[in-house]
Amino acid sequence: MKLPNSRMYNIKKSVVNLLFISAIVFAQDFDSDTVKTNEHSFAVSLFSDGYEIPWGMAFLPNEELLVSDRSGKLYRVSSDGSNRSEISGVPQVLYKSQGGLLDIAVHPEFSDNNLVYISYSHAIKRKSFTRIAMAKLVDDKLVDLNVIFSVDNKHYTPRAIHFGSRIVFKNGYIYFSVGDSFEREEAQNLNTPNGKIHRLTYIGETPKDNPFYNEDGSISTIWTYGNRNPQGLAVSKDGVIWETEHGPRGGDELNIIKKGVNYGWPVITYGINYIGTKITDITEKDGMEQPVWHWTPSIAVCGMSMYESDLFSKWNGNILVTSLKFEYLERVVVENNKFVRKENIYQPGSRVRDVEVGPYGKIYVALENPGRIVMLSPIN
Repeated sequence: MKLPNSRMYNIKKSVVNLLFISAIVFAQDFDSDTVKTNEHSFAVSLFSDGYEIPWGMAFLPNEELLVSDRSGKLYRVSSDGSNRSEISGVPQVLYKSQGGLLDIAVHPEFSDNNLVYISYSHAIKRKSFTRIAMAKLVDDKLVDLNVIFSVDNKHYTPRAIHFGSRIVFKNGYIYFSVGDSFEREEAQNLNTPNGKIHRLTYIGETPKDNPFYNEDGSISTIWTYGNRNPQGLAVSKDGVIWETEHGPRGGDELNIIKKGVNYGWPVITYGINYIGTKITDITEKDGMEQPVWHWTPSIAVCGMSMYESDLFSKWNGNILVTSLKFEYLERVVVENNKFVRKENIYQPGSRVRDVEVGPYGKIYVALENPGRIVMLSPIN
């Protein structure tokens, strides 16, 4: 029997409305869940939403959260997540492919100087590269912006991918990652900035004790090389710099960053090309560092954070790692800087871009599709 057009329309409309309502309920339940893991149970709550791609997070001393959105916007979020304001004065970024406004970092002495640091993709005509800038955050505006890392135009590439761009601080220095721009061989070339971890002073000067400072032709800011696309950096309380490196098809890495070390890409890797062909026949070579751990197949590792708090007491000293591909947050247990085990602790059904530990030990997770920040709180 054929239904009248008006009745068919009403049925279709009811189905659409039901699906829409279900989607809303599902989304609400998704971010207000209870999760049980091997050692802790926690509640998931929506902290802040309305983002396109939240890429980086950093807490201010007053417990407000700064969030960088790859679209080119920077936000200040109140400590309870109830208010969000956009910060003006952000430089123009190339919002294309993997490019945009990337990391945000707060100077260790922000209370005295109001300084923040950003990484972003900068374009010249149809080419781009990573830039690092510092500025003062005054109310909701960046002022006195100063680019402290930029490269010669010849290093700009047409592919808007593999920018790296994480920023951390240690003992008066800023460390930041720059990806290989998908020009893999340049990661081994000390005359180019691609595929490296770089080191500057807080005000953008190049330290004379950088490992290649006095080598003719070398980029003086280089701290390590042979890195593919490092999208995670974190410093432990004992001063170890940890890195998560986004590999090809397989071969994501967890590394300890050490002065002057060659991490091997692309001479050695546990990964293969995306089309299934070999990149290299070897995974080890003298003079090249082995990862502490590698994920094969690739989980598309991105941001990371050290968990060093007593709130989730059994996780104290663990590393929190995000997965874009498999959409989960992972806990990595290390002892004496060696891998012990890992656990998938949260799977939100969205790409997990970044993770940050809050002032009191709660865990904040940046998610995509839709762009939002959720908060993980332990259940006693």
